[in-house]
Amino acid sequence: MITIKEYAAVAEIPDEWDSVIGDNLYLSKEFLAFMERVDQCGQKYYMLYADGILDSVFMTYVRKKYNLAMFTRWNLFTKMTLVYVPLSVTRPGVAYHRHLTEVMDFVKTIKGPKIFLNLGDEDAHDFAKGLTCPKCIWMNRYDSFSQYLNSLRSSYRYRYTKCLKKSGPLTIEYLTDNAQFTDEMYDCYLQVYNKSRIRVEKLPIAFFRGKFFKIFVLKNQDKVVGFGQMLENGTELIFEFVGVDYRYNNIYDTYHRILLEIVRYGIEKGFKTIDFGQTADESKLKLGAEYTMLYAYLHHSCKLVNAANKKLAKHIQYKPISTDYRVFKEDV
Repeated sequence: MITIKEYAAVAEIPDEWDSVIGDNLYLSKEFLAFMERVDQCGQKYYMLYADGILDSVFMTYVRKKYNLAMFTRWNLFTKMTLVYVPLSVTRPGVAYHRHLTEVMDFVKTIKGPKIFLNLGDEDAHDFAKGLTCPKCIWMNRYDSFSQYLNSLRSSYRYRYTKCLKKSGPLTIEYLTDNAQFTDEMYDCYLQVYNKSRIRVEKLPIAFFRGKFFKIFVLKNQDKVVGFGQMLENGTELIFEFVGVDYRYNNIYDTYHRILLEIVRYGIEKGFKTIDFGQTADESKLKLGAEYTMLYAYLHHSCKLVNAANKKLAKHIQYKPISTDYRVFKEDV
């Protein structure tokens, strides 16, 4: 027998929740409590039991203006219930052992439109199904950053060596306490956010001051020109968010220097993989990352709208880059 329990706050959730989440740190009670503090968006939490044994956990939240056509040149804003964590990361908002179908059946009962983000290639179960942004995963096969650079084809090695030279005047400082994250740094994040076509949420400055993250800042003397935010998750390094002062980006090639610093950090700290996220995928693929395809599943409680969404999905889904960039010498 399937039973589902609903909770309105993390403080109400039993500790056994964390026993199901695997390596999805974003679904941990500690991280969800942090997100409740920095972004109240109608979060609800659910635990699915099969014959009294916990099988699945998932969460929902609401965005009043979700752009369903964000991957196209059009806008299609709607109030949306998301089965997802309330920030743009590659993990889904559900963790399960065997009963994803029952989770999806329950979500169907929620009134209006609702969407699962970042699931694998699953049975659609009467949902409209389409590609969302793939995640870009970089595999660490190197003992040093110089070994990585030497493994690249000459055109890429030249490009990144040039970037390192252009950004040479910059200093890189790691925050020892994320309470040191300043308004000037946050403005760099807002510049990137405001320039982005793909927007799910705008995070408050309190998010960047969370204890979970490693943040490094690029400075020209005392002037902040950019930052990178990372999260260490076992053997995996996750690229979270970036900030760039675009007035200086062309001068120092700041954005690409941030990406290279993440690669350097990942190699030097011995991480097996770097999750470079789902946006600006061309730049990440040219570092040597590879796609892992992810899917969105959309359902509407109105049968006519749901049928229309199934036809619409192929027109608004993400179109991955098809170019093989042949980044490494061995790819030739």
